[in-house]
This record gives sequence, C-alpha cells and structure tokens, in this order.
Amino acid sequence: MFERYTENARRIIFFARYESSQVGSPFIESEHLLLGLLREDKALVNRVLGPHAAIESIRKRIVEHTPPAEKTSTSVDLPLSHECKRVLAYGAEEANRLDDKHIGAEHLLLGLLREEQCFAAQLLREQGLTLDAAREKAPHPEPPLAQGGSVFPARLDRWLAEREALGEIGAVNQERLQNGTTRVTIYAADPPSESETGLDAAPAEKLAQMRRRVEFLLDRLERAIVNHEFEKARFYSEEERKERENMRLLREEFNLEEPPPRVPLLCIEVIRNERLAEVQRRCDDSLAGGVTQVWLLDPDSKRAYTVTKAEGLREVQGGVLQIETPPLKMDLRTIFE
Repeated sequence: MFERYTENARRIIFFARYESSQVGSPFIESEHLLLGLLREDKALVNRVLGPHAAIESIRKRIVEHTPPAEKTSTSVDLPLSHECKRVLAYGAEEANRLDDKHIGAEHLLLGLLREEQCFAAQLLREQGLTLDAAREKAPHPEPPLAQGGSVFPARLDRWLAEREALGEIGAVNQERLQNGTTRVTIYAADPPSESETGLDAAPAEKLAQMRRRVEFLLDRLERAIVNHEFEKARFYSEEERKERENMRLLREEFNLEEPPPRVPLLCIEVIRNERLAEVQRRCDDSLAGGVTQVWLLDPDSKRAYTVTKAEGLREVQGGVLQIETPPLKMDLRTIFE
C-alpha cells in the first residue's frame, strides 16, 4: 500500500499510529496524522503555517477533543479510519496532479485539507491555512540541483561530534528529507550555570531550562519511536508531560510568559537530487525563523554555499565556512576530501 510513499511520509504515518495508541483510539484518525506531520516535517510546517505557528495550541485542542481512554499497546496494528483513508487517497491525487512519482509530507497535508469535515482540517483552517494557500506552497517539478553522490558524509558527523565535545555547539538535530537531502539544525551551547539542577536560578531562567529539557525529551521521544523502542518512547512521553506541567505551575506562580522557542544557531543541508526552488524555499523559511546563516554542502560537486538575508545564495571561495558569533569554522577539505 505504501510503495509510493517517501521515507518521511511513512514516518508521519508511523508517528500517527503512535499518537493514536497513546490516547487509546481504536483507529488512526486525521488528527493523529496531523500530529505525526507536526513531529516529522517541521520545515514544511514552518513553511505553510509560519515559523511562529501555535503548534502547542493545536496539540492541546486535539487532547481536549479526544475522550479519555486507556493507552493501546503499540504492538497492536491500528487500522486507518475511513476519514484517514480518504486523506491518503487525496494525497495520492495531489501527487499525481503535481506529476510527482512519490507521495510525500506535502501531499499528505493537502489530503488533510481536502477532507474538509475532518478535525485536522478544521484545526489547520483555524491557523489560517487554506487548500489554495497550501497548494501554492507545495513544491513543483524542476530539474534537480545535483545528481548522485553521498547522502551524508561521515566526515561531517565527526566534525559535529568534535564541535560538541569542544563545547562550541549545543544540541544538534538531524533529519532526513524525502529527496535524500539531510538537514542538520545546530543550536548554540548553553551558557555555564551556577547550579546544574537550576534550583538556584531565577524563575525565568528556570523556565528556560525546563523548556530546553522539553526539547531534549521530544528529540529522544521521536528517536525512540523511529527505532520502534516503544518502552523508551512511553518513558520520554511521560517525562515530557511532567515537565510541561512543571512549566505551567511555574508560569502561574510567577506570572511568567511562555518562553519563546530557541532559534537555531545554524542550519546545514547536504543536498542531493534537489530542486533549486525547494532548497531556496527551505532556506527562506530558516532565515525567516531567525537563523542567520544556512550552509549548503554538495558532496557530488564538492562545492559549498552560504545563504543569508543580506547576500542571498553565494558559493564559498577559499574552502572555509565560518560564522563569527559564536566563532565556528569548517574546513571543507575535512568534509569533501
């Protein structure tokens, strides 16, 4: 059934199955598919809903909409609801309309919006997203930017590990896009703290620490789900719920605002078989979200590019990529040769 589905589209459906099991639903419903999409393809979500979309409010609405029930074992093969089957059928039609051979996340999103009476479509409309607007932002076939080549050089993995070990960067999130491109989102290292546990921190700083822990737990939760480590996934899911409750109590006690999401320090993409317009669209989304620079690595041609608001897309000359604040440098010879 899923032969035409891209890797990230399959992961969306897998996440949807997990979300359904967590609320004890006998079926995978459209709202579970939406939750899977929000987890798996953050770049697409930022593109169509904006970088500051109220993702948490969507999740909260879905929780409130779902009647309480015991969790279903993740070993149970939950079926798609009739509504969700229609969503997938619409998604296939949208892929055909765009002459795309494969069904990806963007097609599933369009399928959700075409199933107009479903709860997921209602939530998306509340965020201001219409079917026509989403279609305008869906990718269209163009000549690929590069052909063949390695998906993700092992040397880049080593470079990231070394930077983390030296304390030059903090959290690193990697995601595999449907076309073989790998995207790496890098966050700045956390500043040193007087207290490891945050007990002596001011309330606002303590809230920020809790937010970082929630982000860490979400990352571990998603990895566990992808690896079919369901016991770990349940643990991280429960820990995330507890931490969010602690955040709520702290905000109420000290009348604090929800801390803004962390802005990545840098985004790196290893591009392969990519349409230029799609690469540029993702870069624009990253810059609009506050990222100051995007690095594009093409291992086939052994070329690198930077993308900034001020200069746009520029090929790197001299073999070194770098940012000044905080200082971070990559010698391209260590990546390509």
